[in-house]
Amino acid sequence: MAADWALRAPLLAALVVLGTTALVVNSMPVATRPVSAATHKAHRHKVHLRKGKKPAPTAATAPVVPGSVTGAVTEPHAHDPCGLSLAATAVSAPVGQCTVLEIGDSLGNDLGWGLQREVSPGSGLRLIQMDKSASGLANTSFYDWPVQLAAYLRQYHPQLVLISLGGDDEQGMWVNGSAVQFPTPAWQSAYRDRVRQLAREATASGAYLLWVGMPVMQPPNYSQGVELLDSICRTVVPTLPNATFVSTWTLFANPQGAFQADAMVNGQSAVLREQDGIHYSYIGENVVATYVLRELAQIYHVQIAPRDPAVITAWQ
Repeated sequence: MAADWALRAPLLAALVVLGTTALVVNSMPVATRPVSAATHKAHRHKVHLRKGKKPAPTAATAPVVPGSVTGAVTEPHAHDPCGLSLAATAVSAPVGQCTVLEIGDSLGNDLGWGLQREVSPGSGLRLIQMDKSASGLANTSFYDWPVQLAAYLRQYHPQLVLISLGGDDEQGMWVNGSAVQFPTPAWQSAYRDRVRQLAREATASGAYLLWVGMPVMQPPNYSQGVELLDSICRTVVPTLPNATFVSTWTLFANPQGAFQADAMVNGQSAVLREQDGIHYSYIGENVVATYVLRELAQIYHVQIAPRDPAVITAWQ
């Protein structure tokens, strides 16, 4: 029996490690990164689509446009080696040595893979990608993000935390021992608390927070639920110091505001989303990564440019 366990233990450890995407860019061989469309398919993790009852109507919100909303500024990085600053008077300067921790679900994976390709090796940004497919803030028994984030903050000491979550949160959750159903007022209140908790945890470490919102989705009921989640994050995150929310909702919507899977990217016809109408395609990953890097440069007053920019130039 002891011999059998000695053989099984390494296998079990390997399976645990494989449960989470953990990629450190610029300190690992390029060959280990998913840099091609073929490799992208091999690394794809699908979100679990929550089907069912249509979300209840919610109060009208302001139109969602691509862009950023920033909370109060307390400038925690007087000694910041990477030079990020939210001060309105800051002058754009070259980025220094900066550790960026990116966390999220399978859509976070998509963003992280795009950033791997778009972050230049000599940019000064050290990207650490720690995503977990099918995770979120609703089901903490599956994956407890506050606990995981605390461990990552202690390990990596990032100057900037990127968060992309919400694709798996259209489900009931336990609150103080009671089950609350999505998207009741009680559920929405509890979800706001969880968004606030995770955001505060990131900024309390001394890091800036950039919360990247969800894009418009193809399945109607699912998309309406994601829009609700997105509106909660867009409302809560900017209330915290050194926290910024970046919307991508209409970045991937056509001029009529509807989901569209294909467009012209850099003047060429391209497919932006996977067949499920949820995840980004390989090119879509590059588009959202290009957008986020440009937002990062503008928000934090640093000079950094995408390696191979991918921009939607027209809708087909």
